[in-house]
Amino acid sequence: MLKIENLNVSYGDTQVIWDVNLEVNEGEVVTLLGPNGAGKTTIMKTICGLVPAKSGKITFMGEDLLKVKPWDRPKKGIVLIPEGRKLFPKMTVEENLNIAAWKEEGKKETLEWIFDTLPRLAERKKQLAGTLSGGEQQMCAIARGIMAQPKLLMLDEPSLGLAPIIVEQVFDLIQKLQSRGITVFFVEQFVEQSLKIAARGYLLEGGRIVLHEESQKMLNNDYVRQVYLGIA
Repeated sequence: MLKIENLNVSYGDTQVIWDVNLEVNEGEVVTLLGPNGAGKTTIMKTICGLVPAKSGKITFMGEDLLKVKPWDRPKKGIVLIPEGRKLFPKMTVEENLNIAAWKEEGKKETLEWIFDTLPRLAERKKQLAGTLSGGEQQMCAIARGIMAQPKLLMLDEPSLGLAPIIVEQVFDLIQKLQSRGITVFFVEQFVEQSLKIAARGYLLEGGRIVLHEESQKMLNNDYVRQVYLGIA
């Protein structure tokens, strides 16, 4: 579904992404792991068109994505849930969801699925988004992305700043999205939890992919265990 080939990205004269190759197949859950400052968010933003590519190629469903304007990419089926949620705080939960529903077909069914899956949001649908708890805001942000009926849903640090029990709920929701037929590509720092729900993982360090394996192999990788899981 998504294919990145030899991607290089710079901020001015400073190169931050180096020759990245990455694939996400239709129906998969794939995670991009790595420390802070590795360039994970930059890759997400480049896929969305928020940051230009210096060189390389990105294709989505066989189409050259770099020729598609950023504002047209959601209509192709690419949706990003950004780090920090970015809700409209003075709008209600329901208004935040509806503003993303640019496609009328399937809108009602999608909203019903969201409220069935996330009953807490249903209870809060008339409440201002800015008054929700951090966990509720994150669920609302993900739900807003779902309302756009994406083919590929990308999440940037969905567990950031959340209590452990809420983090579990977020990972559970990601698995439910896969069962709904949505392909998921997400950035995370919780290595073990991410690899338990993903089919494959990529490890990004210093703007370069240093490891790519099936999740179970990655969990058993000596380097990953020592550096990221703290297991000698």
